[in-house]
Amino acid sequence: MDEDLLRGTCPACQVAIGETHADDCDVAECLATGMKRMWCRANLEGHDCGAADWRGVWPAHRECAEFGWHVRWDADARVWARCAPDVPGSGPDLTRLYQFGRWNAVERRWMRRRAVLFSKAQRSGRATIEELTKAAQRWCAVQGYEVASEHVGAKGWRAAVADVAAGRADLVVVPSVGRLGFGRQVFERIAQVRAAGGDIAGPGVRIDADGTVVATATAEQMGD
Repeated sequence: MDEDLLRGTCPACQVAIGETHADDCDVAECLATGMKRMWCRANLEGHDCGAADWRGVWPAHRECAEFGWHVRWDADARVWARCAPDVPGSGPDLTRLYQFGRWNAVERRWMRRRAVLFSKAQRSGRATIEELTKAAQRWCAVQGYEVASEHVGAKGWRAAVADVAAGRADLVVVPSVGRLGFGRQVFERIAQVRAAGGDIAGPGVRIDADGTVVATATAEQMGD
């Protein structure tokens, strides 16, 4: 389907443009989360999915094309591989969009998640602040995050949390857990960001839902 052309009726429930999708339509999106309504856990998460109408285009497909997030089936490797939207036979990478995108319920569309880069200032170490920042920038580019700002040091940390709290960024990206802080400070900072409504991520950094660091690697160890 050419995403620039409008389709007169929903391919699943056949309602016309501007009409509300049928209750069991598997194309309709949840207006609160942007996810497919049929997958929504509204009863557990306590929100109303709303009454989505057919707008003439497949939900989220245009955003995937706009962000360059498409995939194609690699028959030799037997995996879905990322590619450009103009590759014949490719389709929208909705998995990537749902994981790395940000739903704007007011505009009813997906946006790129915005990242603020942070690194703890240190005098020693193999990599300089500049090198680590470039590694974090490359990582953000690969993931599809839009870099909103960059901060270093104690004052920089307060500014990073403020960016998240003010809605200027959705997450804080660190080049490694070691550049976030040490010992108890790491968990305090994770809690601060989550209290502000954001999250922490980065090259080799994985933090579970309880705020526990479950995996970490420096940018140097990952070959960035």
